[in-house]
Amino acid sequence: MRITATLALVLVFVLAVFCAVAQEKSTKPAVGTDTLTDEQLAVYRAVLRHYMKGSRGKLNLSSETYPMKLDKDCAKGIKPEQTENEVVHTFTAAAAPNVILVDPKQQKTKIEQNDPQNLMKKAIDEGAKISERQIDESVELAFSTGLFSLSEIIFDKGHHHAIVSYSFHCGMLCGHGDDLVLIRTGSTWKVKGSCGPIWVS
Repeated sequence: MRITATLALVLVFVLAVFCAVAQEKSTKPAVGTDTLTDEQLAVYRAVLRHYMKGSRGKLNLSSETYPMKLDKDCAKGIKPEQTENEVVHTFTAAAAPNVILVDPKQQKTKIEQNDPQNLMKKAIDEGAKISERQIDESVELAFSTGLFSLSEIIFDKGHHHAIVSYSFHCGMLCGHGDDLVLIRTGSTWKVKGSCGPIWVS
């Protein structure tokens, strides 16, 4: 009787793990085999220029995009070519000056190591005395190893407008992001404004 109950528990556990792995695989978008077009790269460069605004610092750009979830407010007055992205893409080279292309998984490990929350936790758990200088240095280090990610692009039907999301992650309570609308003038793309709820952690 005990053997049967134990076997049943093991089977339930294995089934639960299998379902969780299968669900994770099914929800993860496929990586597209096609390369990013010149137009897509022009949109991404415009977003990076807007975000960096002449900053001399280096920005760690994720080598892989993420799916764009279209916000209704962003689509006002714009007829999207599509509303969902079935695939994501990879950058084969840095999309702009002062941008370093990084593997997102490897960069997340660095973010965990340099998270400013680690310093705060040490102060709370161990009663360690922490100076303002240590806090400033910790935040500076976190920003230098932070990960900047770009979503897939949603164009309108005439490719006069584009909607892109970005996120910057530098720790558990360190990051921000936004949705942007871009407009094309000739062959040039410029950020028209923010259209989604700006988030900060």
